[in-house]
Amino acid sequence: MAPMTRQSPIDICSQNVCHAPDLCKVQALNINYKSGDCVELITHHHGWTVKVKDDCCSTVNGEHLPAEYKLAQFHAHWARDGSRGSEHLLDGKALSGEMHFVFWNTRYGSFEEAVKHGDGLAVLGVFLKEGEHANDAYQPLVECVQKALATKGSVAVPADFDVLSLIPKLEQRDFCTYLGSLTTPPFAECVVWTVVKTPVEVSKAQLDVFRQIVPDNVRDCQELHGREIKSSFN
Repeated sequence: MAPMTRQSPIDICSQNVCHAPDLCKVQALNINYKSGDCVELITHHHGWTVKVKDDCCSTVNGEHLPAEYKLAQFHAHWARDGSRGSEHLLDGKALSGEMHFVFWNTRYGSFEEAVKHGDGLAVLGVFLKEGEHANDAYQPLVECVQKALATKGSVAVPADFDVLSLIPKLEQRDFCTYLGSLTTPPFAECVVWTVVKTPVEVSKAQLDVFRQIVPDNVRDCQELHGREIKSSFN
């Protein structure tokens, strides 16, 4: 079995980051969400996942992505308190949580086929920062988790739910990109990572709802093994 040399998450250290001017264009990271594509939230032993409908049309493309990728699901990572919880670190420092929006490469025809290839998935990582104020955009998501906890089942996601409201606005989408893996089993090395630098602020009360499922679902940082990390910013 070949050694695993592109595992995620990683510590994104400034000295390892190379600025890539071609990533600075306004449309360097373009996310298109079609209203109604997210249909169901389920809780499980390691967190929660929002699933999309079979004919999902929501996509991401970018200067650093080799194809158009279609949304498959999204989920989050967190820890017992706001001092940590993100999987990726920035110069050794953790944030309070991290959202992962998982897209699959449409060239491969299906998600199941895509995970067999090195560029099969594109995962967009968005940091969460615990603050004083609740985030209105995240509240429908938090309420879905509360309902799922109460019923111990899956719940429908509101039809007007907007994934884009969970992600920093276009002008705040400076990011780093590198080749990595899934951070949950089977840790397949099939991911082109895009980690957005600007965090989204949520309240402790909102993160506490997630913590009712599991107190901690963070994988430790992995060795870089000489991989290149490119950034859209200096």
